[in-house]
Order: sequence, then structure tokens, then C-alpha cells
Amino acid sequence: MSNAEEVLKKIKEWLQEEVTDNQDVVDAKDNDEDYNGYPEDNIIYGRHECAECLLENIKKWEDI
Repeated sequence: MSNAEEVLKKIKEWLQEEVTDNQDVVDAKDNDEDYNGYPEDNIIYGRHECAECLLENIKKWEDI
């Protein structure tokens, strides 16, 4: 595996962790529930959304 492939693999793993680890906050926010009331919840939500979009785009770009 080339260095670039290894880096991309690590990026995808990290992005997937962002999605998985923060899913409970996203679910609560999407259901208009107060997960823990911290202002950071909005940041976590945004990180989750960004990670999902990046994973989708990487998959699309890999299929080109």
C-alpha cells in the first residue's frame, strides 16, 4: 500500500469515528431533544455533518 493510500485509509477511519462517536448528539438534536445542553453540541453536530459529507464525497471520487 502506498503512502497516499495509507493516509487516505486513516482519514476515512477518522471520519467514520467522528460519525459514529457523535451519533447520539446528532440524533438528540434532530429529534429536538436536549442531549446535554452544552454549547459544544452544535460544534459536534457540525463535525458529524462534515464527516458524513466528506465520506460521501471520497466514495464518489474513488468511483470516478
